[in-house]
Amino acid sequence: MPPPRFSEQLELAAVLTAVGCSRMFVETTLVKWGATPVIDDALLVVSELVTNSVKATGVTTPDPNWAQLGKLNLIGVRLLGLERSIVIEVWDIDPRTPVVQDADFDAESGRGLFLVETVASRWGSRPAEPGKVVWAELPIQPSPGESFHE
Repeated sequence: MPPPRFSEQLELAAVLTAVGCSRMFVETTLVKWGATPVIDDALLVVSELVTNSVKATGVTTPDPNWAQLGKLNLIGVRLLGLERSIVIEVWDIDPRTPVVQDADFDAESGRGLFLVETVASRWGSRPAEPGKVVWAELPIQPSPGESFHE
């Protein structure tokens, strides 16, 4: 991957509200960069990746108690602006490689990575210390009159 033209990152507590916070972060950053044509796909991708990270390493009860919060982990979200694409990276402390699951049509969950695979030009994961980074690349074509900038 070529060096990014620009990047932004955010660390979040691995709790259910991290999904909404990461969506606001991604939307605000992409508007700032002039990458509005890719916002919808980027919001889908970051929602799925952050949800997976919270499920794997965080607190998923709506009203956690103090004991649960005492063991709270962090997750990270980073956006990279490349020449013709953006990369969304989400890291967590779980070292397991993510796997696309075969979810039933009626299933309420399990389709996250399938959706990421559908909208991203490519995606993958790599080890990190500790844990892993899951990333997805989305091509970007600025709208007429817009430029992709910081």
